[in-house]
Amino acid sequence: MRNQVRMCALYVGIIMAFITVTPVMAQGTAAGPTTQHLFDSTLNEGWIGGPNDLINGPAPFPIDLDINGQPWTKDIISSGVFVGGGMTLHETILNAGTEPWWDWHEQVTGAAIGASWNTVTSVKINGSPITFNTTVGVGSLLTLDGFSQPVLPGDVFEITKTLITTDNVVGSAQLLVTITEYPTPEPASLAVMGLGLLAISQRRR
Repeated sequence: MRNQVRMCALYVGIIMAFITVTPVMAQGTAAGPTTQHLFDSTLNEGWIGGPNDLINGPAPFPIDLDINGQPWTKDIISSGVFVGGGMTLHETILNAGTEPWWDWHEQVTGAAIGASWNTVTSVKINGSPITFNTTVGVGSLLTLDGFSQPVLPGDVFEITKTLITTDNVVGSAQLLVTITEYPTPEPASLAVMGLGLLAISQRRR
């Protein structure tokens, strides 16, 4: 009995360490799409999915998790001459897969002008605000986690975020910035997997 208790504690410890130390398991999208989105240089705002996305709208942009997939790459194109400063991006995404999302990651991978993340001002699920944590890491990586509720399959996920850019002038219909991003699956699924391994171990005993 003591051995079983010790083994149970060991497995639980391993599972919890894996969940807390590993930033979940980063996953890409089913198709690894590359899309273009128009940035209104007169308003310093751009839209990714939704009614104001003049290239891909008006529906939310569908994203499906795939462990073997590639990140979603977005090219933000200027509608006119852009001289730098703040860039506000509004994103409306549909969880088109079967996995809940608890995290969201974005990285600036290319830019015609120097760009760095400033802040995330809003995260919504189906139009209702949720609480969240924001972390800006090395290499222009932005991580959103600590969601007060997951983005379930079929939910519409909305993010409003800002970038700060340099004052380099970029002309009309030219690339401003390229961003890659991907969600991650529900951490609880890792615990379920670990408990399954524990059950198998107990059967063998």
